[in-house]
Amino acid sequence: EQNAIRAVLDGLVREVDVKLELGPTATPVTLLAAGGREIDSNAVTHDLVEAVCALSNRVSLAVVEHDEPGPWPRTTIGPGLEYLGMPAGYELTTLVHGILEAGRAAPALGDASLERLAAIDEDVAIDVYVTPT
Repeated sequence: EQNAIRAVLDGLVREVDVKLELGPTATPVTLLAAGGREIDSNAVTHDLVEAVCALSNRVSLAVVEHDEPGPWPRTTIGPGLEYLGMPAGYELTTLVHGILEAGRAAPALGDASLERLAAIDEDVAIDVYVTPT
C-alpha cells in the first residue's frame, strides 16, 4: 500500500498542510475489531494519518490534542476539507485523494462546475458521507 500511496502523492504540485485534531469524543463510541478487542480511534487515526503524510515531502502534519470533548478525531486537509473519524479501510482512499486534490495546481472540477460554484454568493457547508456500498 505504501508504494501505491507514494505514487499518488508524487502527483502533488504544491505543499499541503494537514491538521489532525484528537481528544475525547463528545458522544463516546466503542469500536470493536475482529475478535472483540476495543479500538482507540484517536490512536489508529494518528498512526494512519502520520504514515500517509510521511510518504511525501510536500505534506506537513500538525497534531493538536484537545482536552474538551468534541468531534474527534478530525483531519483538516488544506484550506477546508475536513474528515471526521478514522480513515481506515476503504476510507483511506478518501484521505489520500483529499490530499491529492488539495495539492493540485488547479481543481479537478470542469469549467462548468467552477462557474456554477463561483456564482454562489454565500457560505455553504457541504457534508459528504462515505460508505463502501
